[in-house]
Amino acid sequence: MSPTRETSSPDSTSSSTKKNEVSAASSRPNSYSRTPRDSKVKKALIIGCGYLGQRIARRLRAADFEVRGTTRSKSRAAELENAGIPAAVMELGSAAAHPLLKEKWDAAIYAAAPGKDGNADLVFRRAPPACHGQLCAAGLERFVYVSSTGVYPQTGGELLDEESPAEPDEGTSALIREAERELLGEARENGAVVMRLGGLYGPGRSPIEWLRRPDFRERLRGSAEAWMNWIHVDDAAAAVSSAAVRGRPGELYLAVDGCPVKRKDFYRRAAELAGVEPPELDAGSGDLGKRLSNRKLIEELEMSLLYPDYRRGLAAVSEAS
Repeated sequence: MSPTRETSSPDSTSSSTKKNEVSAASSRPNSYSRTPRDSKVKKALIIGCGYLGQRIARRLRAADFEVRGTTRSKSRAAELENAGIPAAVMELGSAAAHPLLKEKWDAAIYAAAPGKDGNADLVFRRAPPACHGQLCAAGLERFVYVSSTGVYPQTGGELLDEESPAEPDEGTSALIREAERELLGEARENGAVVMRLGGLYGPGRSPIEWLRRPDFRERLRGSAEAWMNWIHVDDAAAAVSSAAVRGRPGELYLAVDGCPVKRKDFYRRAAELAGVEPPELDAGSGDLGKRLSNRKLIEELEMSLLYPDYRRGLAAVSEAS
């Protein structure tokens, strides 16, 4: 499994059945959850302000938050500054000593992913609880850990939700799950919320463009019949932003569009929009993935997705390209 953060694999998560069985998404078109406004200016820190983090920053700023972002490189920090997001360079290995983690924040969002040097154990397992502990000591109110639906090892096409067992036994998924457990251990006292993202796509991370690349088509693997669970990056940003404001400490949420799709159908539609032939996929039964419900996300965080199914999401990506 590959985490669905800044380096999400396009084929990293598998998914679920009929939309009306799984999704509780509102029928109102083109609307999201609005991040509530407050008369007092609040502060939010985004640790790992990349592809997803930038969109979270924009939403929180629109809700009158004062936002800061962190990144690992000076060049990336300069890009964020140019985009209007105050940024600082932070190495996760020494993050606990960083001045930003000693300030009081109303909300902090951990959305970091490994860089070219890897070190998944640091990024996914050790750094989230370490950053959280330091921030709590300074008076943090709410901490959102951007996790992955890859923590579910089930492969039989099951319908799953937040109460379903998540017991990965190896790899990145196991590291992420260990961090989740530590963060949620005493979460009602420490403000931790976990947001498990499905496969992330959107402008700049387009399955339509992927299918135009021979190298991607050659690497694409998996059963044609396996279920996949996706979420458009704008809806993911809305979900994380809402969790930073109204998520219940100690809770976890599944951020998926609620319209599980078989791999063959997803890539067939992406290929149509790309003007190319559908990719060849494994015809055998094999891994059938899992189907994920977004009911809790929709109901508790009062979300209304802009792209409640992959067809609308892919169409928007195609129009934007």
